[in-house]
Amino acid sequence: MRPVYLIGFMGSGKSSVGKMCAGQLSVPFIDTDTLVEQKAQQSISDIFAEQGEDRFRDIETAVLQNISREPSIIATGGGIVERERNQKIMDENGVVIYLHADFATIANRLQVDSSRPLWNQDLQKRHALYEQRLPVYRRWGQHVIETDDKGLEETVQTIMNVIKQV
Repeated sequence: MRPVYLIGFMGSGKSSVGKMCAGQLSVPFIDTDTLVEQKAQQSISDIFAEQGEDRFRDIETAVLQNISREPSIIATGGGIVERERNQKIMDENGVVIYLHADFATIANRLQVDSSRPLWNQDLQKRHALYEQRLPVYRRWGQHVIETDDKGLEETVQTIMNVIKQV
């Protein structure tokens, strides 16, 4: 099994689904946001506030580059798609699965989440960011899994079926 990279907008379920998939496959679960925080020794919110988004993206790319190529499930940050270099790393080393959720679903899931700097903006900016990334996710994902109206277990099972086929 090659590494499986989960991409998608924040709140699409990458971490929750990824942990469960990794458990079922008995492989490591890796969250790039967690690794970024460990490397920077700061929360993502603090990195954004003190160093800016560009610095966060630099750390994110460095983390992605250094992830083991062993079988694993890797939940990526929602904006990892903003750099072509990241695309190349994931395409060359694993399987890229896009977890898609409509904006209304994302908004509902994140309504009480204040830990995401790019979500803590006005509604118009959130929606614009979603719309900006949407075509990139669709173009980049080797497999697209719709997560609207699906529970965690159903989404995990769909991913497991994809993994078995690759």
